[in-house]
Amino acid sequence: MKCTVEKHINVLDGIRAAAILFVVWFHFWQQSWLTPYITIEGNLARYLGISQINLAGFARYGFVFVDLLILLSAVCNFFPYARAILLGEPWPDMKEFYLKRIIRIFPSYFLSVFTMLIIAIIEKSYTDAGFMWKDIITHLTFTSIFSSDTLTGTRLNGVLWTVQLEVIYYILLPWIALLFKKRPALTLTGMWVCGIVSANYFVIQKSDNISVYVNHILTFAGCYANGILICMLYITLKKNRAENRYTQMASTAVAVFCVIAFNHLLKHFTDGNLQEIQLKNRFAFAAVFACFVLAVMFSMEGFQWLFANKIMRFISVISYNLYIWHQVIAVKCKEYRIPYWEGEDAPNITGDRVWQWKYQILIIVLSLLAAIVLTYCFEIPVAGFFRGKLKSQKNTKGS
Repeated sequence: MKCTVEKHINVLDGIRAAAILFVVWFHFWQQSWLTPYITIEGNLARYLGISQINLAGFARYGFVFVDLLILLSAVCNFFPYARAILLGEPWPDMKEFYLKRIIRIFPSYFLSVFTMLIIAIIEKSYTDAGFMWKDIITHLTFTSIFSSDTLTGTRLNGVLWTVQLEVIYYILLPWIALLFKKRPALTLTGMWVCGIVSANYFVIQKSDNISVYVNHILTFAGCYANGILICMLYITLKKNRAENRYTQMASTAVAVFCVIAFNHLLKHFTDGNLQEIQLKNRFAFAAVFACFVLAVMFSMEGFQWLFANKIMRFISVISYNLYIWHQVIAVKCKEYRIPYWEGEDAPNITGDRVWQWKYQILIIVLSLLAAIVLTYCFEIPVAGFFRGKLKSQKNTKGS
């Protein structure tokens, strides 16, 4: 009986959507300071000793979910290569891989860059012409992450560093895949060592300027290696039909345990400098995220539904534009005093709960609307146009 391994894994869409929502929540929390403490009242709650559900860590430290996004990117992009290695399918064409990534990433990215440039010029945000041109050029070439001033002081949307980091890994991935095909253990070990050593080096040697190095591309190598390993393990287990109701139950338990372990890791952030702690624990977070993703992929159907339902699929579809624009919308609304507030100190500082809730609801609605409009009126039509062009070129060459 021939083994069939699906080419699209639905739960990955939901996990990516959840990860982006946590990053969005973090950026919104930075502006509103609405901390999620849920007070539980009643006799049963008192009997069980539960008086409060504290989700503050997921909001305050939501930046760590960027690591999960990097890992998921590795899973999705390496998956065709893993299929070629383990299932004997044709090796993915490098040119086609690059063109698909360009079509997917570039239009919305460049729209953001040019839109933010216009806003920066109107607002006269640039006081130095030299820095302005450096900011523009490095963003157009996806290299602002390699310069400390453009990385931390850009006027062209602070979240775009993640997209640039992804693009660099897109460029490297076909070559990493070839190396992995020849020397799998050496490749993964090298990437893990690169991630661990670079992270600890920056903590020890660059602690005075840690904000520049906390998200250095080398420190994510372990996350990428884990994504590659997930692909290989998933296909191997599927190929050997190692899945049954008992393994599904065990996988579900592992996924839940990973959430508990993740919550425990978050407690480390109370011990000192957040960025140093993030670097020190990047490998640990990557390991927990990898175990969680693989466990969810083999978990019980009901548990998988949490990530494979229509709502999560919809959020996944609009997630790229939601990620690009949510922070800009939150910052600009507050900067323009929308909803209106008076005085020198922002309402989140003075503790104006009414304003905080109005503001939180507003930026959620505006971010979702912007993501929906830009996805369905720009991203999807533009991608469809270029895919059609590529298809027609293929047909022309074929004939």
